[in-house]
Amino acid sequence: MRSAELFLKRLLFRLIGSFRSRSTYLPTEIPRESFRRILIIRQHDQLGDLLIATPAIRAVRKRFPDAFIALVAREYTAPVVAQNPYLDEVIIFYEKLWRWDIAKARNFWKSVRNGFTVTIVLNTISRSLSSDLIAVVSGARYIVGPDHLLLDERSQEPIYNVPVHRLPGKRREIDRNLDIVRSLGCDENDFEYDLVLTDEEVDRAERVFHSLSIPSGKIVVGVHFGALNPAKCFPLDKLAEVIDWMVGELKVEIALLVGPDDAGRLQLLLSKLHHNVHAAPFMPLRVLAAFMRHCELILCNDTGTFHIASSQRIPTVSFHSISDPEIWKPPHERHIPVRAEDGKIESITVEQVQSAVKRAFKNFTKHSGRQ
Repeated sequence: MRSAELFLKRLLFRLIGSFRSRSTYLPTEIPRESFRRILIIRQHDQLGDLLIATPAIRAVRKRFPDAFIALVAREYTAPVVAQNPYLDEVIIFYEKLWRWDIAKARNFWKSVRNGFTVTIVLNTISRSLSSDLIAVVSGARYIVGPDHLLLDERSQEPIYNVPVHRLPGKRREIDRNLDIVRSLGCDENDFEYDLVLTDEEVDRAERVFHSLSIPSGKIVVGVHFGALNPAKCFPLDKLAEVIDWMVGELKVEIALLVGPDDAGRLQLLLSKLHHNVHAAPFMPLRVLAAFMRHCELILCNDTGTFHIASSQRIPTVSFHSISDPEIWKPPHERHIPVRAEDGKIESITVEQVQSAVKRAFKNFTKHSGRQ
């Protein structure tokens, strides 16, 4: 079955590539004037992946300050770049077929076919058929992408006529995105994410926070316990033990942060706790980001919520299993990962988490004197 799927993908990529010129260029061979209209594509990955790519977007803007820069993002992830100051337009790609209609398809076509001369595809770990198709549809003369994602090593790269060599060795994912645009002379040494909120979103979060009736002056720790992949969910019995310890020993207030599918897990977690906590209502992504500003620390699984906390410069203690935090976590000291030697989420001990929380409180929370 897998071999048949791979064969079909190869066939489709060749078909898409047949509409492209076979001429290839070095990144340094693209004329400067071609960077007046730039399309960046990052629509096939999850929420955290798009936030990880924001320093690369910022680098392109700094290198080409007068260019028109648009980004294609999937509907679910687009809110994190809604107010991005380095983009002129965000073009939404609807992943679900039923979300499209004739008007949306027409607008998408017009936006993508809007005179772009350079298209940058930020693929780093997997190849997306839809991303490559969008790149071809853009009509850009130069399509920039990594050179390591060929489905068939025996064939020529069918889509990216400006291939970027992938640097060897273990590198952070944030650098993998930057490596692609660095080939174009775009660099960035500030690895903070860009997620800019509106005053209205901050006000909405303020109202939610005050509705929890948390005593004034108390240290608040936000805890997000959900994840789409069960293999990324720190066991609730251990999490409850950590929460009870934080309330009893550290004298903090706990705000539980829920996702749209977390109702059942919330009730189960509450049933395991011996101390009172505050359960915040479900909030839209950007309001959740604003709410996190009221927290001294966020405890969370390795999900998009983790990266949202980073975008607001909030220290975190995060639980990791499948993904190596040395590669995927935000590259700042204020983010402390916890991972077991065997890479299994259930193997993380309560003592490991307690040690990480103590370290975070000592070095990175505001009440410790460090920002």
